Amino acid sequence: HNSKWEQFIVVHGHGLIQERNINTGETVEFEVSGDKIEAIYMIPGWTHNIINLSDTEDLVTVMTCNEIFDPGHPDTFFEKV
Repeated sequence: HNSKWEQFIVVHGHGLIQERNINTGETVEFEVSGDKIEAIYMIPGWTHNIINLSDTEDLVTVMTCNEIFDPGHPDTFFEKV
């Protein structure tokens, strides 16, 4: 994203959030769980994904962002983490 800020909050399950700075290549990872609720911020310039680490339960995530999606000017681009 160029302008969008997001928050990922896992409320059930166990997962891994990965982020990579598209300019420097720096990477960070956050192991997240519904047993320990916390918000992980996705900021502009960082590509990100979330992986379900459980073979037996769903990963339930609440996501919020600072702006409404504008189909005329989408701020979402695919980049591998």
